Amino acid sequence: MINTIVFDIGNVLAHFRWKEYLAECGYTEEMQHKISKATVLSSRWHELDRGVMDEAELIAACGKEEPSVEKEILKLFEDTSALVQEYDYSSDLLRRLKKNGYRIYLLSNYAKFSFAYAKEYFKFLNYVDGGVISYQVKCIKPEANIYHILIERYGIQPENAVFLDDLSANLEGAKPFGFQTIQVKSYAQTVADLRLLGVRI
Repeated sequence: MINTIVFDIGNVLAHFRWKEYLAECGYTEEMQHKISKATVLSSRWHELDRGVMDEAELIAACGKEEPSVEKEILKLFEDTSALVQEYDYSSDLLRRLKKNGYRIYLLSNYAKFSFAYAKEYFKFLNYVDGGVISYQVKCIKPEANIYHILIERYGIQPENAVFLDDLSANLEGAKPFGFQTIQVKSYAQTVADLRLLGVRI
């Protein structure tokens, strides 16, 4: 029986909308490609999530790779509220799950600078019992250690837990521990899949 629900944040509880942001800035397709290639689509971004590279180091490295869009790269980091926005349904979903007696945790790849904004403004955080954020533990999904840390820290029994993520690789990383998993594609699909597992919403 499911008694614990573990959520990813990006594209599960909040929209990581970097594509929309770059388009809204009015950049040409070529500029958008250069900016994204040097930042969110680069291996450096994962190291930012891992907590081994700070924001200043990342900006400098990205700017060095694409000097022609250095100013635009800097702007990308100036207002994280434009990059990740809480979904309208997230707070109410977690509130209802919490009311129905479920333990709720987070397991998310997140950088320190952007999580600072999340901690201040994301309302769904009021309903979580804890979580493991990648930069805090210096490892990222789907590496086995981050799932192990979550389980040990909160005494989770994976056979009684379900993990929700938008990326199949992260779900595959959870399965060897015994988690049931749901790949999040839409709110309606997520709720339907939770109910199929017997979760009361």
